[in-house]
Amino acid sequence: MKKGFLMMAALLLTVGLSFAQQRGGGFSNPEENAKRTSERLEKELGLSTAQKDSVYAYSLEQSKAMRQVFQDNEHGDRQQVMGEMRKLREQTDQKIRSVLDDGQKKAYEKLVEERANRMRQGGGRRGGGSGGQ
Repeated sequence: MKKGFLMMAALLLTVGLSFAQQRGGGFSNPEENAKRTSERLEKELGLSTAQKDSVYAYSLEQSKAMRQVFQDNEHGDRQQVMGEMRKLREQTDQKIRSVLDDGQKKAYEKLVEERANRMRQGGGRRGGGSGGQ
């Protein structure tokens, strides 16, 4: 189970980086990334204003940290970068879960699982522009 979760996280990170590059660097605008994530989760999970604000703050913190990791290691060890980004993603997921109620947590887990399944099947984004979180 743990191995599967780590594989899923690595897949999500890889795809997220791919989409970021397609968007012109993705990490270049942490505020836009955080806004997009918080709005998408607000819509899909029915977040309250306080929850949306928390998700925005957590996502902004993660996006800035990921941008820094990417910039610091642009020509470095890819495995190290992936590991650091995976750790950041896991920390942010944990923070996001901490502000969700039980029903929202189940829906959030379902979103994560569906995204991982799409990535395993070679899919990409769904229509409507819901990119990686």
